[in-house]
Amino acid sequence: MIFDHYTFKLKPVIMNLKRPFKILLILIVFVIAGVVAWHFYKKNHENPVSGLKPRVEMGIGRISNITDSTIDLSLNLLVHNPLPIGFDVNGFDYFVQMNGVTIIQNKYEEPLALKANDSTMVTLPSKLKIADLSKEGDKESSKGEDSADYHFETVFHFQKPILGKDSLTLSMDKRLPLYQLPKVEVVDFDMEKFRLSKSDVIIKLKFSNRNSFPIQFKNPSYVVDLGKQKRLAEGKVKDMTRVKAHSSEIYEIPLAINMGKVLKAAGQIITKGKELPFTLYFKSKLVSDNDIFKDSDVNIIVDGELRDIDTVKKNLAN
Repeated sequence: MIFDHYTFKLKPVIMNLKRPFKILLILIVFVIAGVVAWHFYKKNHENPVSGLKPRVEMGIGRISNITDSTIDLSLNLLVHNPLPIGFDVNGFDYFVQMNGVTIIQNKYEEPLALKANDSTMVTLPSKLKIADLSKEGDKESSKGEDSADYHFETVFHFQKPILGKDSLTLSMDKRLPLYQLPKVEVVDFDMEKFRLSKSDVIIKLKFSNRNSFPIQFKNPSYVVDLGKQKRLAEGKVKDMTRVKAHSSEIYEIPLAINMGKVLKAAGQIITKGKELPFTLYFKSKLVSDNDIFKDSDVNIIVDGELRDIDTVKKNLAN
């Protein structure tokens, strides 16, 4: 009743005001209401770190394929827009740095709608050069580090300018594990059995795992080229090749050899000896408790000369 009493008295006052003053009063009321509404919205939706500015979070989804030079992997990008308005983007550029070194740089060219007060997950197919990763990873591993500082940055390109801007740059920094790729090396190869015309031969492979979790190679298969002779020897192992965390294992791999191809390669063996080049094609699927490596396809090519094997054997003996 008290509210109705004051309202009743206020109405004649407003009605007696001239039109410009009425408009001004209404505008003031709307401004005050807007400020109050914005205050409550901000209080309920802002992030403690970024406030009401859109933010991104990046994580490594899964490695799908590993070769001797590149890694195919997916990045999971979460974009959170706490603003009461949405906006559309034509695409965005992004890059990832590990300890200040750029390891991934790419573009996402699909249109993306970022709704008001909502989060959007985007999967980014990416390709990483092993040389870039190995260089920085080896340096950190030599220091005993098992994690690294990752920096992700992206530039969203708006379909329509917002507040006079046609793009928005967002970034994030995070400490994540230092992922190391498994390494495969040929450490022994019995050439005498070729001279004895055997139908099979044993090669020894060294599998190295510098990660903090164990890995397994499922049903690995092998092909060996020797000199100009392609597919001289082939073999498969229907089992798991297990490698513990921060360790190396040597496995003996039986390979069936093609006797006709051995005879063709005999002349190269005699003339070039230890300088004869070889190529090992290794194919497998990774098994790991770590989701990033789980079910990754591995296609590695190892090139070298027969003398390289002698060097490896000497290093293993020391």
